[in-house]
Amino acid sequence: MTPVVELREVGREYQGVVALRDVSLTVERGELVGIVGPSGSGKSTMLNLIGTLDHPSRGEVRIDGHAVRELSDRALSALRANTIGFVFQQFHLAAGVSTVDNVADGLLYTGTGLGQRRQRAAEALETVGLGHRAGHRPHELSGGERQRVAIARAVVGRPALLLADEPTGNLDSQSGDGVLRLLRSLNETGTTVLVITHDREVAATLPRRVAVRDGRVVGDG
Repeated sequence: MTPVVELREVGREYQGVVALRDVSLTVERGELVGIVGPSGSGKSTMLNLIGTLDHPSRGEVRIDGHAVRELSDRALSALRANTIGFVFQQFHLAAGVSTVDNVADGLLYTGTGLGQRRQRAAEALETVGLGHRAGHRPHELSGGERQRVAIARAVVGRPALLLADEPTGNLDSQSGDGVLRLLRSLNETGTTVLVITHDREVAATLPRRVAVRDGRVVGDG
């Protein structure tokens, strides 16, 4: 079976500054992986490359079997819309917009009609335990609830790969534990999940940990 993520001898430089050096990584379908390292280690660069938000300076990135470098901008957008879900530390929910419509926005670029977008958004909210909050606005939710809404938005398109960037970074420990339980639950139903984190306690709860330092993978186990 084709891996969801393949990085082959990938490097990335920004104006002569090396952010990533000769990184090779394979993530199989159904894995739950933590990418862990301190600030400035190269985690965010890896996230951007895996999420097809950036291109490597050298090496090859393949996502769900597709060689990213060979795809047109339109094909890249389609790959992101249909294959990759993003969860960010800052939630990025639209203020004044209902929870169900915030989640439905995750399907904007898939060609799905409004009625079906809202129906699938309601189902995704049920999946994350917030079906009863569908009509609430972000300011009416706790931090943990807002992160669960962000996760629902990320998975409403049923992506093969979920990228969670510091998903517990703005949460108290109890809410953070709840988000990690949710990510594990989604993984158990077949979603491949990558958690990018600087928190070694978070990483320690995950079955596979890829350690990054100074732009290199220094551990994988």
